[in-house]
Amino acid sequence: MPITLRAATAVSVLAAALLAAAMLVEQRAGAAVRAAFWPAFWSAALLFFAAMADRRWGRTMLAVQAALTVLLSPVLVFAEPSELDPAHRPDAAVRLALACAAAQILAVALAFLPPSNAHIRTAARRELSPPVRKGVLVVHVTSSVAWLGIITVQGSLGITAVSAGDAGTARALFTAMLVIDGTFLGPAAFCALFSGIVLAAGTRWGLLRRWWVAAKFATMLVLMVLPIIAWQDVPADGLALAEAGRTGAEIRAALGATPYLAMVSPALAVAAVILSITKPWGPTPLNRRHRPAHSR
Repeated sequence: MPITLRAATAVSVLAAALLAAAMLVEQRAGAAVRAAFWPAFWSAALLFFAAMADRRWGRTMLAVQAALTVLLSPVLVFAEPSELDPAHRPDAAVRLALACAAAQILAVALAFLPPSNAHIRTAARRELSPPVRKGVLVVHVTSSVAWLGIITVQGSLGITAVSAGDAGTARALFTAMLVIDGTFLGPAAFCALFSGIVLAAGTRWGLLRRWWVAAKFATMLVLMVLPIIAWQDVPADGLALAEAGRTGAEIRAALGATPYLAMVSPALAVAAVILSITKPWGPTPLNRRHRPAHSR
């Protein structure tokens, strides 16, 4: 392995350590315990992709995670659920998070330098070893089941909240939705998505070489984007209305049909499960173009 890839791996491990250190600083400052879910997941993903950096798909996933870190903001990724007042957030935690983002960018740059490119281009296509594949499969199934349960609970709570007859009940339900959203929903969703991509890209199936895998990938992306577009503000808006003393009918009228749209997500998740079990359709044109190279 060239020195550039070794350096990319080492810097990625450093980024994971920086994020874990930022989490510890947040916890010592009084952050909510549930705030640890995001950095714990993000650090574990970084470590795994660092170990896979000498593979074409592993290097790509390392770049995707770095891009998401920058896009989501290294502060919000781990500090948003902490419930710390931003004015009192430790400067050390912010600096460590920014250093983590910078380290990820450096690692990606190293992984795409000419020596790294040459190594990955000439090396044989490497798939997940059987023990690693089984481990990733366990993670994928577990996180997918958790994700399905969470979005089903969220939708059920939302419908119950807008159907409640009094503001007190609605306030309790919307509060529970916000806690679940800030604690479990994001990590479960990203864990299911990342592990699914790894299983596809790191095995013979490929991410875009079978129609059922491509369809499942598209379904999971819709599952990630749909709540952001149509659902994300419902718990906070509902809680604000309940705390203002609005009746159940007024809350229902203000939110409209949006809470009911949340049940589309569990339906899509079930569709993804069915695709995984039945594996319908055949290879895509991309698979047919790459078949000779793959057979070698």
